[in-house]
Amino acid sequence: MRLDKASGRSAAGQLWDKVFVPGAWLLAKFSDLDRSRWPILWVIGLFWIQAIPATIIRASNLEEGRIIAMARGAVEDGHWLTPFVYGERFAERPVLLSWLAAFFGEATGSVTLWSLRIPHLCFFLAGALLIYSLLRSMTGKSAAIFGALCWISMPVVAPKFINAEPDIVLSVLLFSAFCIWWHGTRDKGITPGRWLCISVLIALAGLTKGPQEVAYFTLGVGAYILLRQRDQIPGFIAAHIGAGLVIGGWYGLVYQTGDADTWKAHSRLTQTTDVLATVLGHLDFVKSLAVEFLPGSILIGPAIMIAIDRWRDGRRDMRDDLLLAAILYSVACTLVLLFWPGKVAARYAMPGTMTLAVICGLLFENWRHSHPRVIAPALVVTCMIFGGLLVRGWIVMPVVPHLFQESRLAGQAIDAILKGDSKPLYVAGGDSTDFNMLVYVRGPISTIALDELAELNVPAIAVLRPEHQRAVLQTRPELHLIEKDSIVSGKTHYNIIKIIPPG
Repeated sequence: MRLDKASGRSAAGQLWDKVFVPGAWLLAKFSDLDRSRWPILWVIGLFWIQAIPATIIRASNLEEGRIIAMARGAVEDGHWLTPFVYGERFAERPVLLSWLAAFFGEATGSVTLWSLRIPHLCFFLAGALLIYSLLRSMTGKSAAIFGALCWISMPVVAPKFINAEPDIVLSVLLFSAFCIWWHGTRDKGITPGRWLCISVLIALAGLTKGPQEVAYFTLGVGAYILLRQRDQIPGFIAAHIGAGLVIGGWYGLVYQTGDADTWKAHSRLTQTTDVLATVLGHLDFVKSLAVEFLPGSILIGPAIMIAIDRWRDGRRDMRDDLLLAAILYSVACTLVLLFWPGKVAARYAMPGTMTLAVICGLLFENWRHSHPRVIAPALVVTCMIFGGLLVRGWIVMPVVPHLFQESRLAGQAIDAILKGDSKPLYVAGGDSTDFNMLVYVRGPISTIALDELAELNVPAIAVLRPEHQRAVLQTRPELHLIEKDSIVSGKTHYNIIKIIPPG
């Protein structure tokens, strides 16, 4: 490697200095937040600047339509315990977020997209504030703000500003249990009241997306207790027994023949692939974690080395213990996912993002002066991601809003044709219909099998894919189908048709 004769430093080192200078400047400016009078307002402001206007512009997408369908099923048809999607039973898992949307919708008069997004955003903001609060109890202001900023900027977390799904609610509930447990541990004793609160939070988390990802708390906190706090084992077990009774109670109450196979499939226990496909799939999982968990994936390695070093020489304080607990929480269950026999995705590791953000804040506090060449790149990456999100929310989405509103435009077209008709709108069952467009349709909606649709003896309106429309005609050629409109939602074409039976 070529050396500069005057300085004796490598050309690569000089190049790094040029790159590092902006990062060092940004690190110094960010550290100035230690002088903020109201630092929590930074967290709130950084959150809302991402939520608005993106949340307002983005129409219902991904799983939001299905969640709202289940909320409408609870309010309109009384299906509170067992979720239904427009008349079709959904027993894959409990759906706390749909229940929350239903309660909110009932209080406001009807279930809309905001019945889902408002509770979801409240959980999202609460998560950012919990990270800030936990770090603030152990670090300075800038480190606490950095931890919260890392979380809302992680590529796996950031889409949740415009996509209200259960992952954020699940993560915040489990992290709340972690915070209650940690504060009790820090105070040298967890009361029965704390264990009861932890049990309730674990139960609610299990009712959000099923019991599988509760393992983030179970394995992470359980590992720490085995290493450092074995006197907590009885309370830890009791809390899980209480939560297990609640979660298991839901499964027992809704059980019908065949549900066990559905639950196995939801746990990714029925998918079979050859060895090569499994290995490649899990390597892709590792790659996704490295990218989607930035900047945490930059700092997790140094954090583990610090924890090991402090553990070996016994130089530990409460900040080091929190670092160890956060590492175990983030890593233990993620390692299980890494070797899970079924298909896995980065979003399954979402609960680990919150303690990963805590790790980022702790390293910022410990290393920003002694190892700025590690912290500055992480800060730069965080700000670049955050800036990209700002461009998306404040420039791209307002300039070309139609690119983000396909489901709304399609749903409004359907609603205009129905014109308040009290008859149900029929849609194909299963995954044949984009439920996001139905969020904007007022009036009753019912899923129906294609053969049952063909046998109707009264006029009806249905939304069908062209191939399903042809299948209905093949089943009953004498039907008269009138195409009222053609729409696109979720990149799929649908026809709004009026079905007139013969005679």
